[in-house]
Amino acid sequence: MVSLVLALIGFASTLYFVVYILGTGNNNAFTYFWLLAGILFTGAAIFCHIIKKRQIVIPKHLLAVFYAFVFTGFFILAVIELVIIANGFQKPEPGADYVIVLGARVNGTKVSRNLKYRLDAALDYLEYNPGCKIVVTGGQGKGEDITEGQAMEDYLVQNGTDPGIIIKEEKSENTEENLKYSMDIIKDNSAKVVVVSNNFHIYRAKKIALKQGYKNVSGSGARTVIFTVPNCYLREAFAVIKYKIYGQI
Repeated sequence: MVSLVLALIGFASTLYFVVYILGTGNNNAFTYFWLLAGILFTGAAIFCHIIKKRQIVIPKHLLAVFYAFVFTGFFILAVIELVIIANGFQKPEPGADYVIVLGARVNGTKVSRNLKYRLDAALDYLEYNPGCKIVVTGGQGKGEDITEGQAMEDYLVQNGTDPGIIIKEEKSENTEENLKYSMDIIKDNSAKVVVVSNNFHIYRAKKIALKQGYKNVSGSGARTVIFTVPNCYLREAFAVIKYKIYGQI
């Protein structure tokens, strides 16, 4: 039974890797985690099958250590995921001075679906809080014909936003730089700021902002493309662990 469960998890992980690559392209290294997981779980299934077939007895104390290690790892991941999910559904504070939309992939000159969702969330906020300015962030990466900031500005203008309230930041390459260079433009760490990103990203984004000295920041979580959810949330959990270890949040 254990071998079958492990084999099914291995198959599902490998299938998800293939679907993700076909659906979004090879745009981040973490995607290979699913291929690696597929190989490891399949290998574990074969290992368990061999042990059972040959009636090999594993010492109980080794099994206890193994199970404790696995349980602890899953428990830590589960707690982090709950924190990420809870923060993703929190409502932004009204009356912000600035809305900062964090950068994400651009396909040529067009915003990706997850980035579109971020911009749509920013547009929703602007509808009820018309007095704020909007900072669009992100430089030009591989496979992008223009900067992420430019692509976002184009999308907002096409959807009725006054160009006069849009501020472009076009140097950054990651979330930390998105927020750092945005503050270099704003020049007021006490300004009321709403950070917009996909819901899985809000917790870490707010923590980074606070670490950088933002005094009054809340988050607005946009939805995430459904089939990218497992990859995005698991990758984000590992990112949170890494940032905690290195003191970045």
